[in-house]
Amino acid sequence: MMKRMLTAATACMFAIGLNACEGSANTEITGEESGKAQSGPDRETRGNEGVTIRYMITTSHSNYGGILGLVANWEKKTGNKVDIQAIQDDQYDNLVKAELADGDHVDIFMGQYEKYDVPNQLLEVSGEAFESRLNDAALQMLKYTDGKMYAFPGPMPLAAWGVFYNKRIFNDLGLSVPKTMDSFNQNLAAIQARGFTPLYFAAKDGWTMLQHRNAVIGLVGGSDSSVWEQLNRNQLQWTDIPSFVYQYQQVEEWVKRGYLNRNLMSTYDQQKQALADGKAAMVIQGSFFDSGFLNQKGEASIGFFPLPNKEGTAKMALSGAAHMYIAKNSPHAEAAKDLLRYLSEKEQVKSYLVKSPGISAFKDVDVSAQLSPALQDVQAIINAGNIARHGDDVYVVPLPYEEMVAAYTELIAGRMTADQFVQQYSDMYVKNAKTAKIPGFK
Repeated sequence: MMKRMLTAATACMFAIGLNACEGSANTEITGEESGKAQSGPDRETRGNEGVTIRYMITTSHSNYGGILGLVANWEKKTGNKVDIQAIQDDQYDNLVKAELADGDHVDIFMGQYEKYDVPNQLLEVSGEAFESRLNDAALQMLKYTDGKMYAFPGPMPLAAWGVFYNKRIFNDLGLSVPKTMDSFNQNLAAIQARGFTPLYFAAKDGWTMLQHRNAVIGLVGGSDSSVWEQLNRNQLQWTDIPSFVYQYQQVEEWVKRGYLNRNLMSTYDQQKQALADGKAAMVIQGSFFDSGFLNQKGEASIGFFPLPNKEGTAKMALSGAAHMYIAKNSPHAEAAKDLLRYLSEKEQVKSYLVKSPGISAFKDVDVSAQLSPALQDVQAIINAGNIARHGDDVYVVPLPYEEMVAAYTELIAGRMTADQFVQQYSDMYVKNAKTAKIPGFK
């Protein structure tokens, strides 16, 4: 899904086109068209026609859970209008920031606290009814560092990252779910010896490779959550984190041993098909990957486990309770609140999760009956508390997406060593931090 992370929360991020929805305007904004988008429609319409609020959403999110239909239902209920602006995922953050800087051109948008001047740009929404309904993990993700709430939760599911595997292949070969990286590598060798593709990467859609990164940084934070504060202050470099370097040394070894698919320039859909058909044994992806397709075939039985670490103590990266913000200078703050309250109500959350099954962030919404076996595995890991906060939820440096995709492509093609990759990874983040003028980076 998303080209960005790619988060947390992100999770969900992953369709290409934008489905039209009766009752809502849907315009995908590209870099070229951003100037037009900033001008926007006349949002001061009042009277019997209500008001028009502007809702900026990533293209990927607009394709899931029937979100456009839910917004259309709210329009019919209230008489208000929602101007939905669907923006390409990799351009989203920059365009939202431009809109915020330009004045009152946006009412509702998504993101992470670290990317905004929270008290000055976001409307405080503490005391809303949703607080008592969220599970503890989701509630803590929504709280800002001052203990206040500046975000509504969206109806989207929590997102997790790890390894999806074909249970039939594992059962036929007598393999068990690995806890350590050594066991994982032994499984890869055994699978290769029987003629299956052990681990399938899809480099055609660049964002798909970065789901491995999402799984890795969960391991890093799970081992020592203080690394995020040190990275944010430029007191620690990625090259100084042994658990991080170790994971990319494994990738280099996988490439050398031929454990990856031969056609690396395959698509996300081809990756799904290979796992479901039993041509590939494992893929590293986010929980959005299991959207129902994987278990449509009777012979396909897909499971999930966290990407292992060296010690066998790996934790699963978890993000979610999508942060839905209202701009502090929004001229239609009350209408925007009403829409976000509506989308976070039990009925709407359940409707979303039935259409796009996933792990609910709400205690009063149980969709376990709709969860696939793989997502039930994810739920069990969460219930056991074996989770770590996704790094992008706390890391203040923007993701250097294009450079990251290019580096991953070189790594899995065998044209870059693990040490070279980690150094480039570190350098690109420092460069982005300097560009963003983040304190501590000179």
